[in-house]
Amino acid sequence: MAKREKLLQSSAAKAARQVAERQTASWARVRRRLRQRGDSDALHDFRVALRRLRSTLRAFRPFLISPKGLRRRLRRLSRATNESRNLEIWQAWVAKHAGKLTERQQQGVRWLRTRLRTQRQRSEARMHAQIAKWFPRLRRELAALRAAARPTPAKPVRATAAVHRVVLTGSSVLQRQLGQVHSMRDRQAAHAARIAAKRLRYLLEPFAAELRGAATIVKQLEQLQYSLGEVHDAHVFADALRDALAEVSEQRARLINQKLLPWPGAGRSSGRAPPPGARSGLLTLARRLRKDGEVRFAALRKEWLDPSKREFWTGLRRLGGKLNRGGRI
Repeated sequence: MAKREKLLQSSAAKAARQVAERQTASWARVRRRLRQRGDSDALHDFRVALRRLRSTLRAFRPFLISPKGLRRRLRRLSRATNESRNLEIWQAWVAKHAGKLTERQQQGVRWLRTRLRTQRQRSEARMHAQIAKWFPRLRRELAALRAAARPTPAKPVRATAAVHRVVLTGSSVLQRQLGQVHSMRDRQAAHAARIAAKRLRYLLEPFAAELRGAATIVKQLEQLQYSLGEVHDAHVFADALRDALAEVSEQRARLINQKLLPWPGAGRSSGRAPPPGARSGLLTLARRLRKDGEVRFAALRKEWLDPSKREFWTGLRRLGGKLNRGGRI
């Protein structure tokens, strides 16, 4: 196999096209796996491949000519996979934490699991339909990036300069957002920090082999992303549990109303009454989720929010300095 040209030593436009081409090919391979429906990791890998590609197009947008609205369409497709992914992780959490309940509480948990299974089936059907509809066009538009090129300036911007600028900006955003995270209540700041960590990681990954110290930073960003993702998942689970509790309460109130006032009413809706113990089982899960969320946040605080943990930021600044010097050691 021929040795690849060093990306950092080429122009920003050329590096961006090459990275985008490789990432598009990787995304297409995962798309084939996702279509088979039997690969349990396919959805996760599809989403990661899509995020890598979106990060590249975002970071190098001044150097690429792309069809109008391409990044918006990729973002829309990414969002179309969110619900299925969240339900997948939520189902796994419920299965893990549903033990040691009374029979009465178990009935409520079984009701929740049936509800989640139905939601996921419907969500995945919509997701696969949207991917099938949008993927061919997106693949063609991404392929066009290879042929599209801006007029070469007399002194083209090098990839090192472009990456340095994005690392500088992204590091500042990440540090600012993490500085605003103090508890589980700081949901928006934690979510923004998670996005900033992902963008930095996906930007650096294609260049990690060429820049000493980058692989370590990428690994640390991955760990930070995971810790913030654990907190993010707890927030998403809480949303789902609140919805389930609201539905149980609504159904319970409807049943009581039907017993007290059995006459037909305007706008009367049909609905199967929740099983006995549904509310009790969900409240037990809510208490467990709160405890689990606090444990997740404590791990985030220990590893990333403690002011004494400065090695990562030092390494990131050092990496930025190397990029500023043209990528040399």
